[in-house]
Amino acid sequence: MFSVQKNTSILKPNVRFQELDALRGIAALSVLLFHYSMPFQGKLIFKLFKYGVSGVDLFFIISGFVVFMSVSNAKNSWEFLINRFTRLFPTYWTAVTFTFILIILNEYYLFPTNFDLSKGWESYLYNLTMFQYYFEIPDLDGPYWTMIIEMIFYLLMFVLMLTKSVKSTVPILVLLIISSALITEFYKGWGGELYTDYFMNFPLSQFIPLFLAGILFYQLKNAVGRQLMIILLILSCYFVQIILFKSGGRSSGYILHSEYKVVVGVYFVFMFLFAYNKLGWIVNRATLYLGKISFALYLIHQYLSINVIIPHLMKIGVNFHIAAYLIALPTCILIASLITFYVEKPVSPWLRKKLSGWLLHQLPNWIKNRPFVQRLFYSSH
Repeated sequence: MFSVQKNTSILKPNVRFQELDALRGIAALSVLLFHYSMPFQGKLIFKLFKYGVSGVDLFFIISGFVVFMSVSNAKNSWEFLINRFTRLFPTYWTAVTFTFILIILNEYYLFPTNFDLSKGWESYLYNLTMFQYYFEIPDLDGPYWTMIIEMIFYLLMFVLMLTKSVKSTVPILVLLIISSALITEFYKGWGGELYTDYFMNFPLSQFIPLFLAGILFYQLKNAVGRQLMIILLILSCYFVQIILFKSGGRSSGYILHSEYKVVVGVYFVFMFLFAYNKLGWIVNRATLYLGKISFALYLIHQYLSINVIIPHLMKIGVNFHIAAYLIALPTCILIASLITFYVEKPVSPWLRKKLSGWLLHQLPNWIKNRPFVQRLFYSSH
């Protein structure tokens, strides 16, 4: 009942669900509005938008669904890895470069701070890898903290594909979730070192229930397995994620545990409605457009708005709300649109085609034609 059958999907490869695009757009906008409201903690505007801090939780659920659909439809593990790489990195590299240029202009030339240019370049190069977390290099911009979590999840799925263990995805993630829950409940108080090491070295652990829930929603929508068992597992993911609220993430710093229960519960309700084709009402031109540019918008909005546009406009007397919602927000949408339509859309498929040809055809032929390989495998003895 826990196994997953690969390549039995009734969902077409590369299919896009408008409901998920709309949810992505809403999640990205909610994170942006949360960041805009942070200077007003305790005021009404913050109370309205503070729940956007958990927008990343919705991203993780959607990611579990979409990534597992990609796994189910990929021909092999390398095709999956190439698809993920080309989907993320062109946009991410552009966003990191854009933000780094802003930092140099803002903090080194225009309004000098204690910014160290040599360390800045080092940070920039490490940030390009998405693995700066493990190099103990700070993120150039706030939203980047989620990228290492996504990357660990992708690599885990890649290893499962490479070892032909995709059918064991659910039980493996269930075991990891149980480990996280037990460590949270029994080791936080008197086994602090184990608790800290586990969650610091394996940041995905705080959010595995959300990714697994996405996978299970995929199964539910795809009618794979016994629906009652899948629903019970999804509900279990919700309850364990509520337990893991204590273990970190950003939500615990801004909203109460009781509020987190409600917000994440709403996300799960949305996904249940989606699984049973009842979420069409959320789809419109605005949400679809935001969904289309959501990745770039998520990546570029924070430093651009909070460190550049809003404070400098306020210095010349512009009201915060005008600076934020009438100038910074449209500017972020415009720049995210340019990155999406002039980088992500043309570059990602081009890079995917080039990498696929090189990795799946040219590289094997190059290796096969190396003299030492010829001697090892093809010369007569």
